[in-house]
Amino acid sequence: MRRLVSLLLVFAASRAAAQAGERACPAGAALRASVPESADAGSMPGMDMSASTVQVDSARREIRIVAGPFRIAATAHESDDMMMMDTPVLRVAWPASGWVRGYSVQLCDGDAASGAALARGMVHHVGLANYSRRELLYPMVERLMAVGKETPRVSLPGGVGVPLARGDTLGLYSAFHDVGGRTVERAYVIVTLPWIPAGHSHPIDVMPFFVDVNSVIGGTSAWDLPPGRSEKRSEFTMPLGGSILALGGHVHDYARSVRLEDAENGKVLVRLDTKLASDGHLISLGERVFGFHEEGLPLLPNHRYRVIAQYDNPTGHVIRQGGMASLAGAFVPDDVRQWPLLDPLNADVKRDIASVGAHDMVQ
Repeated sequence: MRRLVSLLLVFAASRAAAQAGERACPAGAALRASVPESADAGSMPGMDMSASTVQVDSARREIRIVAGPFRIAATAHESDDMMMMDTPVLRVAWPASGWVRGYSVQLCDGDAASGAALARGMVHHVGLANYSRRELLYPMVERLMAVGKETPRVSLPGGVGVPLARGDTLGLYSAFHDVGGRTVERAYVIVTLPWIPAGHSHPIDVMPFFVDVNSVIGGTSAWDLPPGRSEKRSEFTMPLGGSILALGGHVHDYARSVRLEDAENGKVLVRLDTKLASDGHLISLGERVFGFHEEGLPLLPNHRYRVIAQYDNPTGHVIRQGGMASLAGAFVPDDVRQWPLLDPLNADVKRDIASVGAHDMVQ
């Protein structure tokens, strides 16, 4: 199976390179008409209460979640601490059984006469939680996807996908901040998920893989970032075996790298480096797709691993909750039947569900 996956990844890479860019944002009027007005509109000062809608495009084999409106207010940036607006978590009923094979996120202007995309830098994060399945490493609901300003479009090959069933409950959460002191009165998020309908084929099951340097269930995983060079690390034990096909991550400004090591022998398995502006602010974080010159990265059951983040804070002072680092990717379990079950009565799971969105990738 791993040989097949490797070949699929090579094919996917060449195909992805030829793909055109994202679809243009719809016109503001179309955006406003596509999302039903919430009965609670006006209950949040300064903005309409946001809502969401799900669009199934069978011809393109895409499912789109459109959410809004969100008001992104201009703020005074007086320090390195980022001012953000967190949005409510919007519950979404997944409309069709099948497999998701990627995702992309757009932020669009709901007041534009014609389609207009907003600056990608306004997005701190957009994520989808799956309340119907557990994370592999933590007693939490699954984070199906998580996108920051540094996250590129994710596209899996056609022969693999993340299984979802009709009626699964997802939660869409997001956080924004202004760029250049501009207030946006009506911003809309469009999450596009290419999918494979059930019955058309049976792709290889791929599951989301997530590990955090500072995982705190029900709380923020950010930490106070000291001045100068620093390192944060944590260890985990794999409950089952499998292979990682692709790996990306999320970090904050001044991060240098995040890497995965074998904790039992110290071997570096993968290292993702950042691209930073001259002032240390984040431009992008590297990603790794396995299968070009090697098999998928194997992770062994009952084996200890560690994830390590490196930062270099040049400001000369502590940045409150300025550090954050996680790795996320596509994982093929050796036996998906061994996947840990979600226990909704578990205290950690309850705490996590109550905090979805409030602490996901939050500074």
